[in-house]
Amino acid sequence: MNRIELLASLTKGYHTICDIGCDHGYVLIKALEEYDVSYAYALDINKKPLEMARNNVFNRNLASKVSFLISDGLKNFNHDFDLAIISGMGGLLIKKIISESLAKFKDKDLLLSPQGDSDQLRMFLFLNGYKIKYENAIYDKGKYYEIILFTKGFKNYNYFDLTYGPLLIETRNEIALKHYDKLLKIKNKAYIESNKEELKDDIISLSYFVEDKMEKIYYYKENYYMKMFIDDSLRDLIIIFPGGGYNHTSPREAENIGIKYNALGYNVLVFHYRETLDDYKTLYKSISEAINNLDKTNIKNIYLNGYSAGGHLALELANHQKLYNLNIKGLILCYPVVSTKEDAIHEGSFKYLLNGDRNLYARYSEELEVNKETPKVFLWHTFSDEAVPIYNSLYLLEALKKNNINFEAHIFPMGHHGLGLASKDSARDENDIIPYVSRWFEFLKEWLKLNEE
Repeated sequence: MNRIELLASLTKGYHTICDIGCDHGYVLIKALEEYDVSYAYALDINKKPLEMARNNVFNRNLASKVSFLISDGLKNFNHDFDLAIISGMGGLLIKKIISESLAKFKDKDLLLSPQGDSDQLRMFLFLNGYKIKYENAIYDKGKYYEIILFTKGFKNYNYFDLTYGPLLIETRNEIALKHYDKLLKIKNKAYIESNKEELKDDIISLSYFVEDKMEKIYYYKENYYMKMFIDDSLRDLIIIFPGGGYNHTSPREAENIGIKYNALGYNVLVFHYRETLDDYKTLYKSISEAINNLDKTNIKNIYLNGYSAGGHLALELANHQKLYNLNIKGLILCYPVVSTKEDAIHEGSFKYLLNGDRNLYARYSEELEVNKETPKVFLWHTFSDEAVPIYNSLYLLEALKKNNINFEAHIFPMGHHGLGLASKDSARDENDIIPYVSRWFEFLKEWLKLNEE
């Protein structure tokens, strides 16, 4: 089955389709003739391909079932449809087409076949409330395509899911493996020849997929951690708790950052939590038990790295190490949720964590829980954080000083919430790339080295 045939087969069950960038109209013709689609709209930005599609439709006696329109995406289109098809173009262009008319795509299924940059397309649609219903990979006329059917709904994907495709990973799709194995060999060769550090991150990421090293370990119902161990040598372990308001975990603050730590020689666990957890007590108990159940043979020291609400989780565990039977050497906190004080609180996090029980707020205002058990801290935040006010970090730093807990803190003058690495490795778009702020990871590398001495 070629790409046109596969795309057409996936229209079965839909009443009205909208083919954006319809080219010759072959997909919609097959959909109408073979898969019970009732009506189709053919859209293209250029007149010539639209005329070719019109002629092909006319020759198949389907003219009464198709409307034609010159349009840049959906900008000139205002009709109803069930399924949008966009294929045969780059993932970034598909992303642009959807983003420019996002309201018109609302509640519609999307059948997409990007030629490259499928990872950015998956991330964009995940952040806009879509999940993946179907996924496949195909070579067509020597070109590699991924065919993905998105539908509205939420699924808590991790970084690897969005980079390589959750269903391609699950099925160990042979064509995808062949494509990424070829890319891995190219990256390895380039790294040997140039020794460029940025290539090392790509190689680590690709090897996790190609060599099937993405190990999910479930510790409570649907909650799991991703094990990213370099080898069996004795190494420090960094445990990452992504943000997500205690409602989900952000793939932008997860395995992508674990790859950076791997490149520095650290083993990593990324905890994906808050999936069917009963309450806050179960949350902390299940995570601490999972950490305690680790084979400590190859673990030298443990650091907790928390982002936003994940920072609050890390603080709770580190502030009460005896209670949770933990031994934490250091905390890495990135724009953390800390305090329930009025000028600092991130209401959403505590609503999900404590089910709205305000009687518990004081107990989980973590700056009040700092004590001699609290380990040393590396922290960064931005002055202009609009979601988790900087007071969270300021109150924490004050408490650390009062308790004589050593810390290093960086307050950057600009940047919104949830920047992750503040580089292309975690960016949703160009607004997330702030080189001045991305220096935090270089500062962290020096801090970690200092702790080794």
